[in-house]
Formats: sequence, C-alpha cells, structure tokens
Amino acid sequence: MFPNITKIEYLLRPLPGFWIAAPIIRSLALAQWKWFRLDPPPLGVKAALILRKAKAAGVTTFVETGTFFGDMIHAVAPHFGKIISIELDQRLWQRARTRFADRPHITLLQGDSGTVLGEVQPTLDAPCLFWLDGHYSGSATARGESDTPIVAELNHIFASSQLPHVILIDDARLFGTAADYPTFEYVRNLTAERRPGWTVTLEDDVICIEPR
Repeated sequence: MFPNITKIEYLLRPLPGFWIAAPIIRSLALAQWKWFRLDPPPLGVKAALILRKAKAAGVTTFVETGTFFGDMIHAVAPHFGKIISIELDQRLWQRARTRFADRPHITLLQGDSGTVLGEVQPTLDAPCLFWLDGHYSGSATARGESDTPIVAELNHIFASSQLPHVILIDDARLFGTAADYPTFEYVRNLTAERRPGWTVTLEDDVICIEPR
C-alpha cells in the first residue's frame, strides 16, 4: 500500500524548512487525493471548499478555531476582508502572530476556542464562515479540557444572533468514532433544534451547516 501523502505532509509541518518542500508535497497530495480519494483530503481541497461556500453565501469574514501553523489562513486570506483565528497552544499562536504580522485584517487570539468563541460572537455584526478545526491532534497541538470543543463552539454560534452564518466542521470522519466527538446525528439534531430549516451535509470530510 502506498503512503498517504496528506498524512505525511501533516507530520512534516513542524519541521524547520518545511516551507521549502511544501508546494511539491502539497501538489503530490492533491494529485493522490484526486486519483484515490484517501482521507483526509489535503489542504487545497478544504481551502477550495471554504472559498466556494463563502462565495455562494456572499460572506467576507472568516472565523477559524485551531490556527495550527496558519496554513489555512494563508490559503484563504486573499479572499476575505476580515479573518479571526483562535489557537490554544501558546507557541503556535506566537508563531502565527509572527507569520501574519503584516496582515492587518487578520486577528489571532489565544485560548480555548470553547470559551473564546463565545467572547468573539458579540463582535460579529455580519454573516461569517466558521471553520471549526480546533481539536487535539497529537504532540504538535495543545490539549484542552476535552479533545474537541466542538459542542461548546456550536452552542456559542447558535446562541448568538440569527445571522445566516455558514458553519464548516473539519474531520467529519472522527465524529462518533474518536474521543469526545459527538455523532453526526447529534450535530444534525442540534442544528434542527437551534436553526430549523438549515441543512447539514457531508462533503470532503467536512460537515457543512448552512441556511437555506
């Protein structure tokens, strides 16, 4: 069995000098995914999904949980007028602040997104695209009170105003199978209760919650 290049790329990201080889590795990962559809989809596939959903909804604000190395921010930054990203790990947060120091439209916050997102919500006065990816995924990331704050994150979003936000949740394959992850049915039922009529679908390992 050939190696999963997307998983290899993820493991290599923390290494010094990774950025030199990143374009080649990511091109190979994208080609492999197009041919074999190995999970998880590579960064480029997820970025394309984000941009397509944002364009369809007409939103220009991107709110992310789980900054990690800032690669998703880098991929979508030219297409959004305002970006807010929350990272639990102090080192990753500082690294991202350095990386995007010259981008005034990017705000980087440090803390548990299960709490910080609730503080961000009152500041949002227009529809946003939420990219929820703030989970523990090994030694390169920080671990909060649970492996994923996704339920708290969704409750914060649903408790806010009735703005027609687009909510994308990464790593759908983990729901109902990994520690602290609710089932897909739970997410669908919660959405039906809090946002009747909104759609909940799966696409490219992402749970997509959207107003009709």
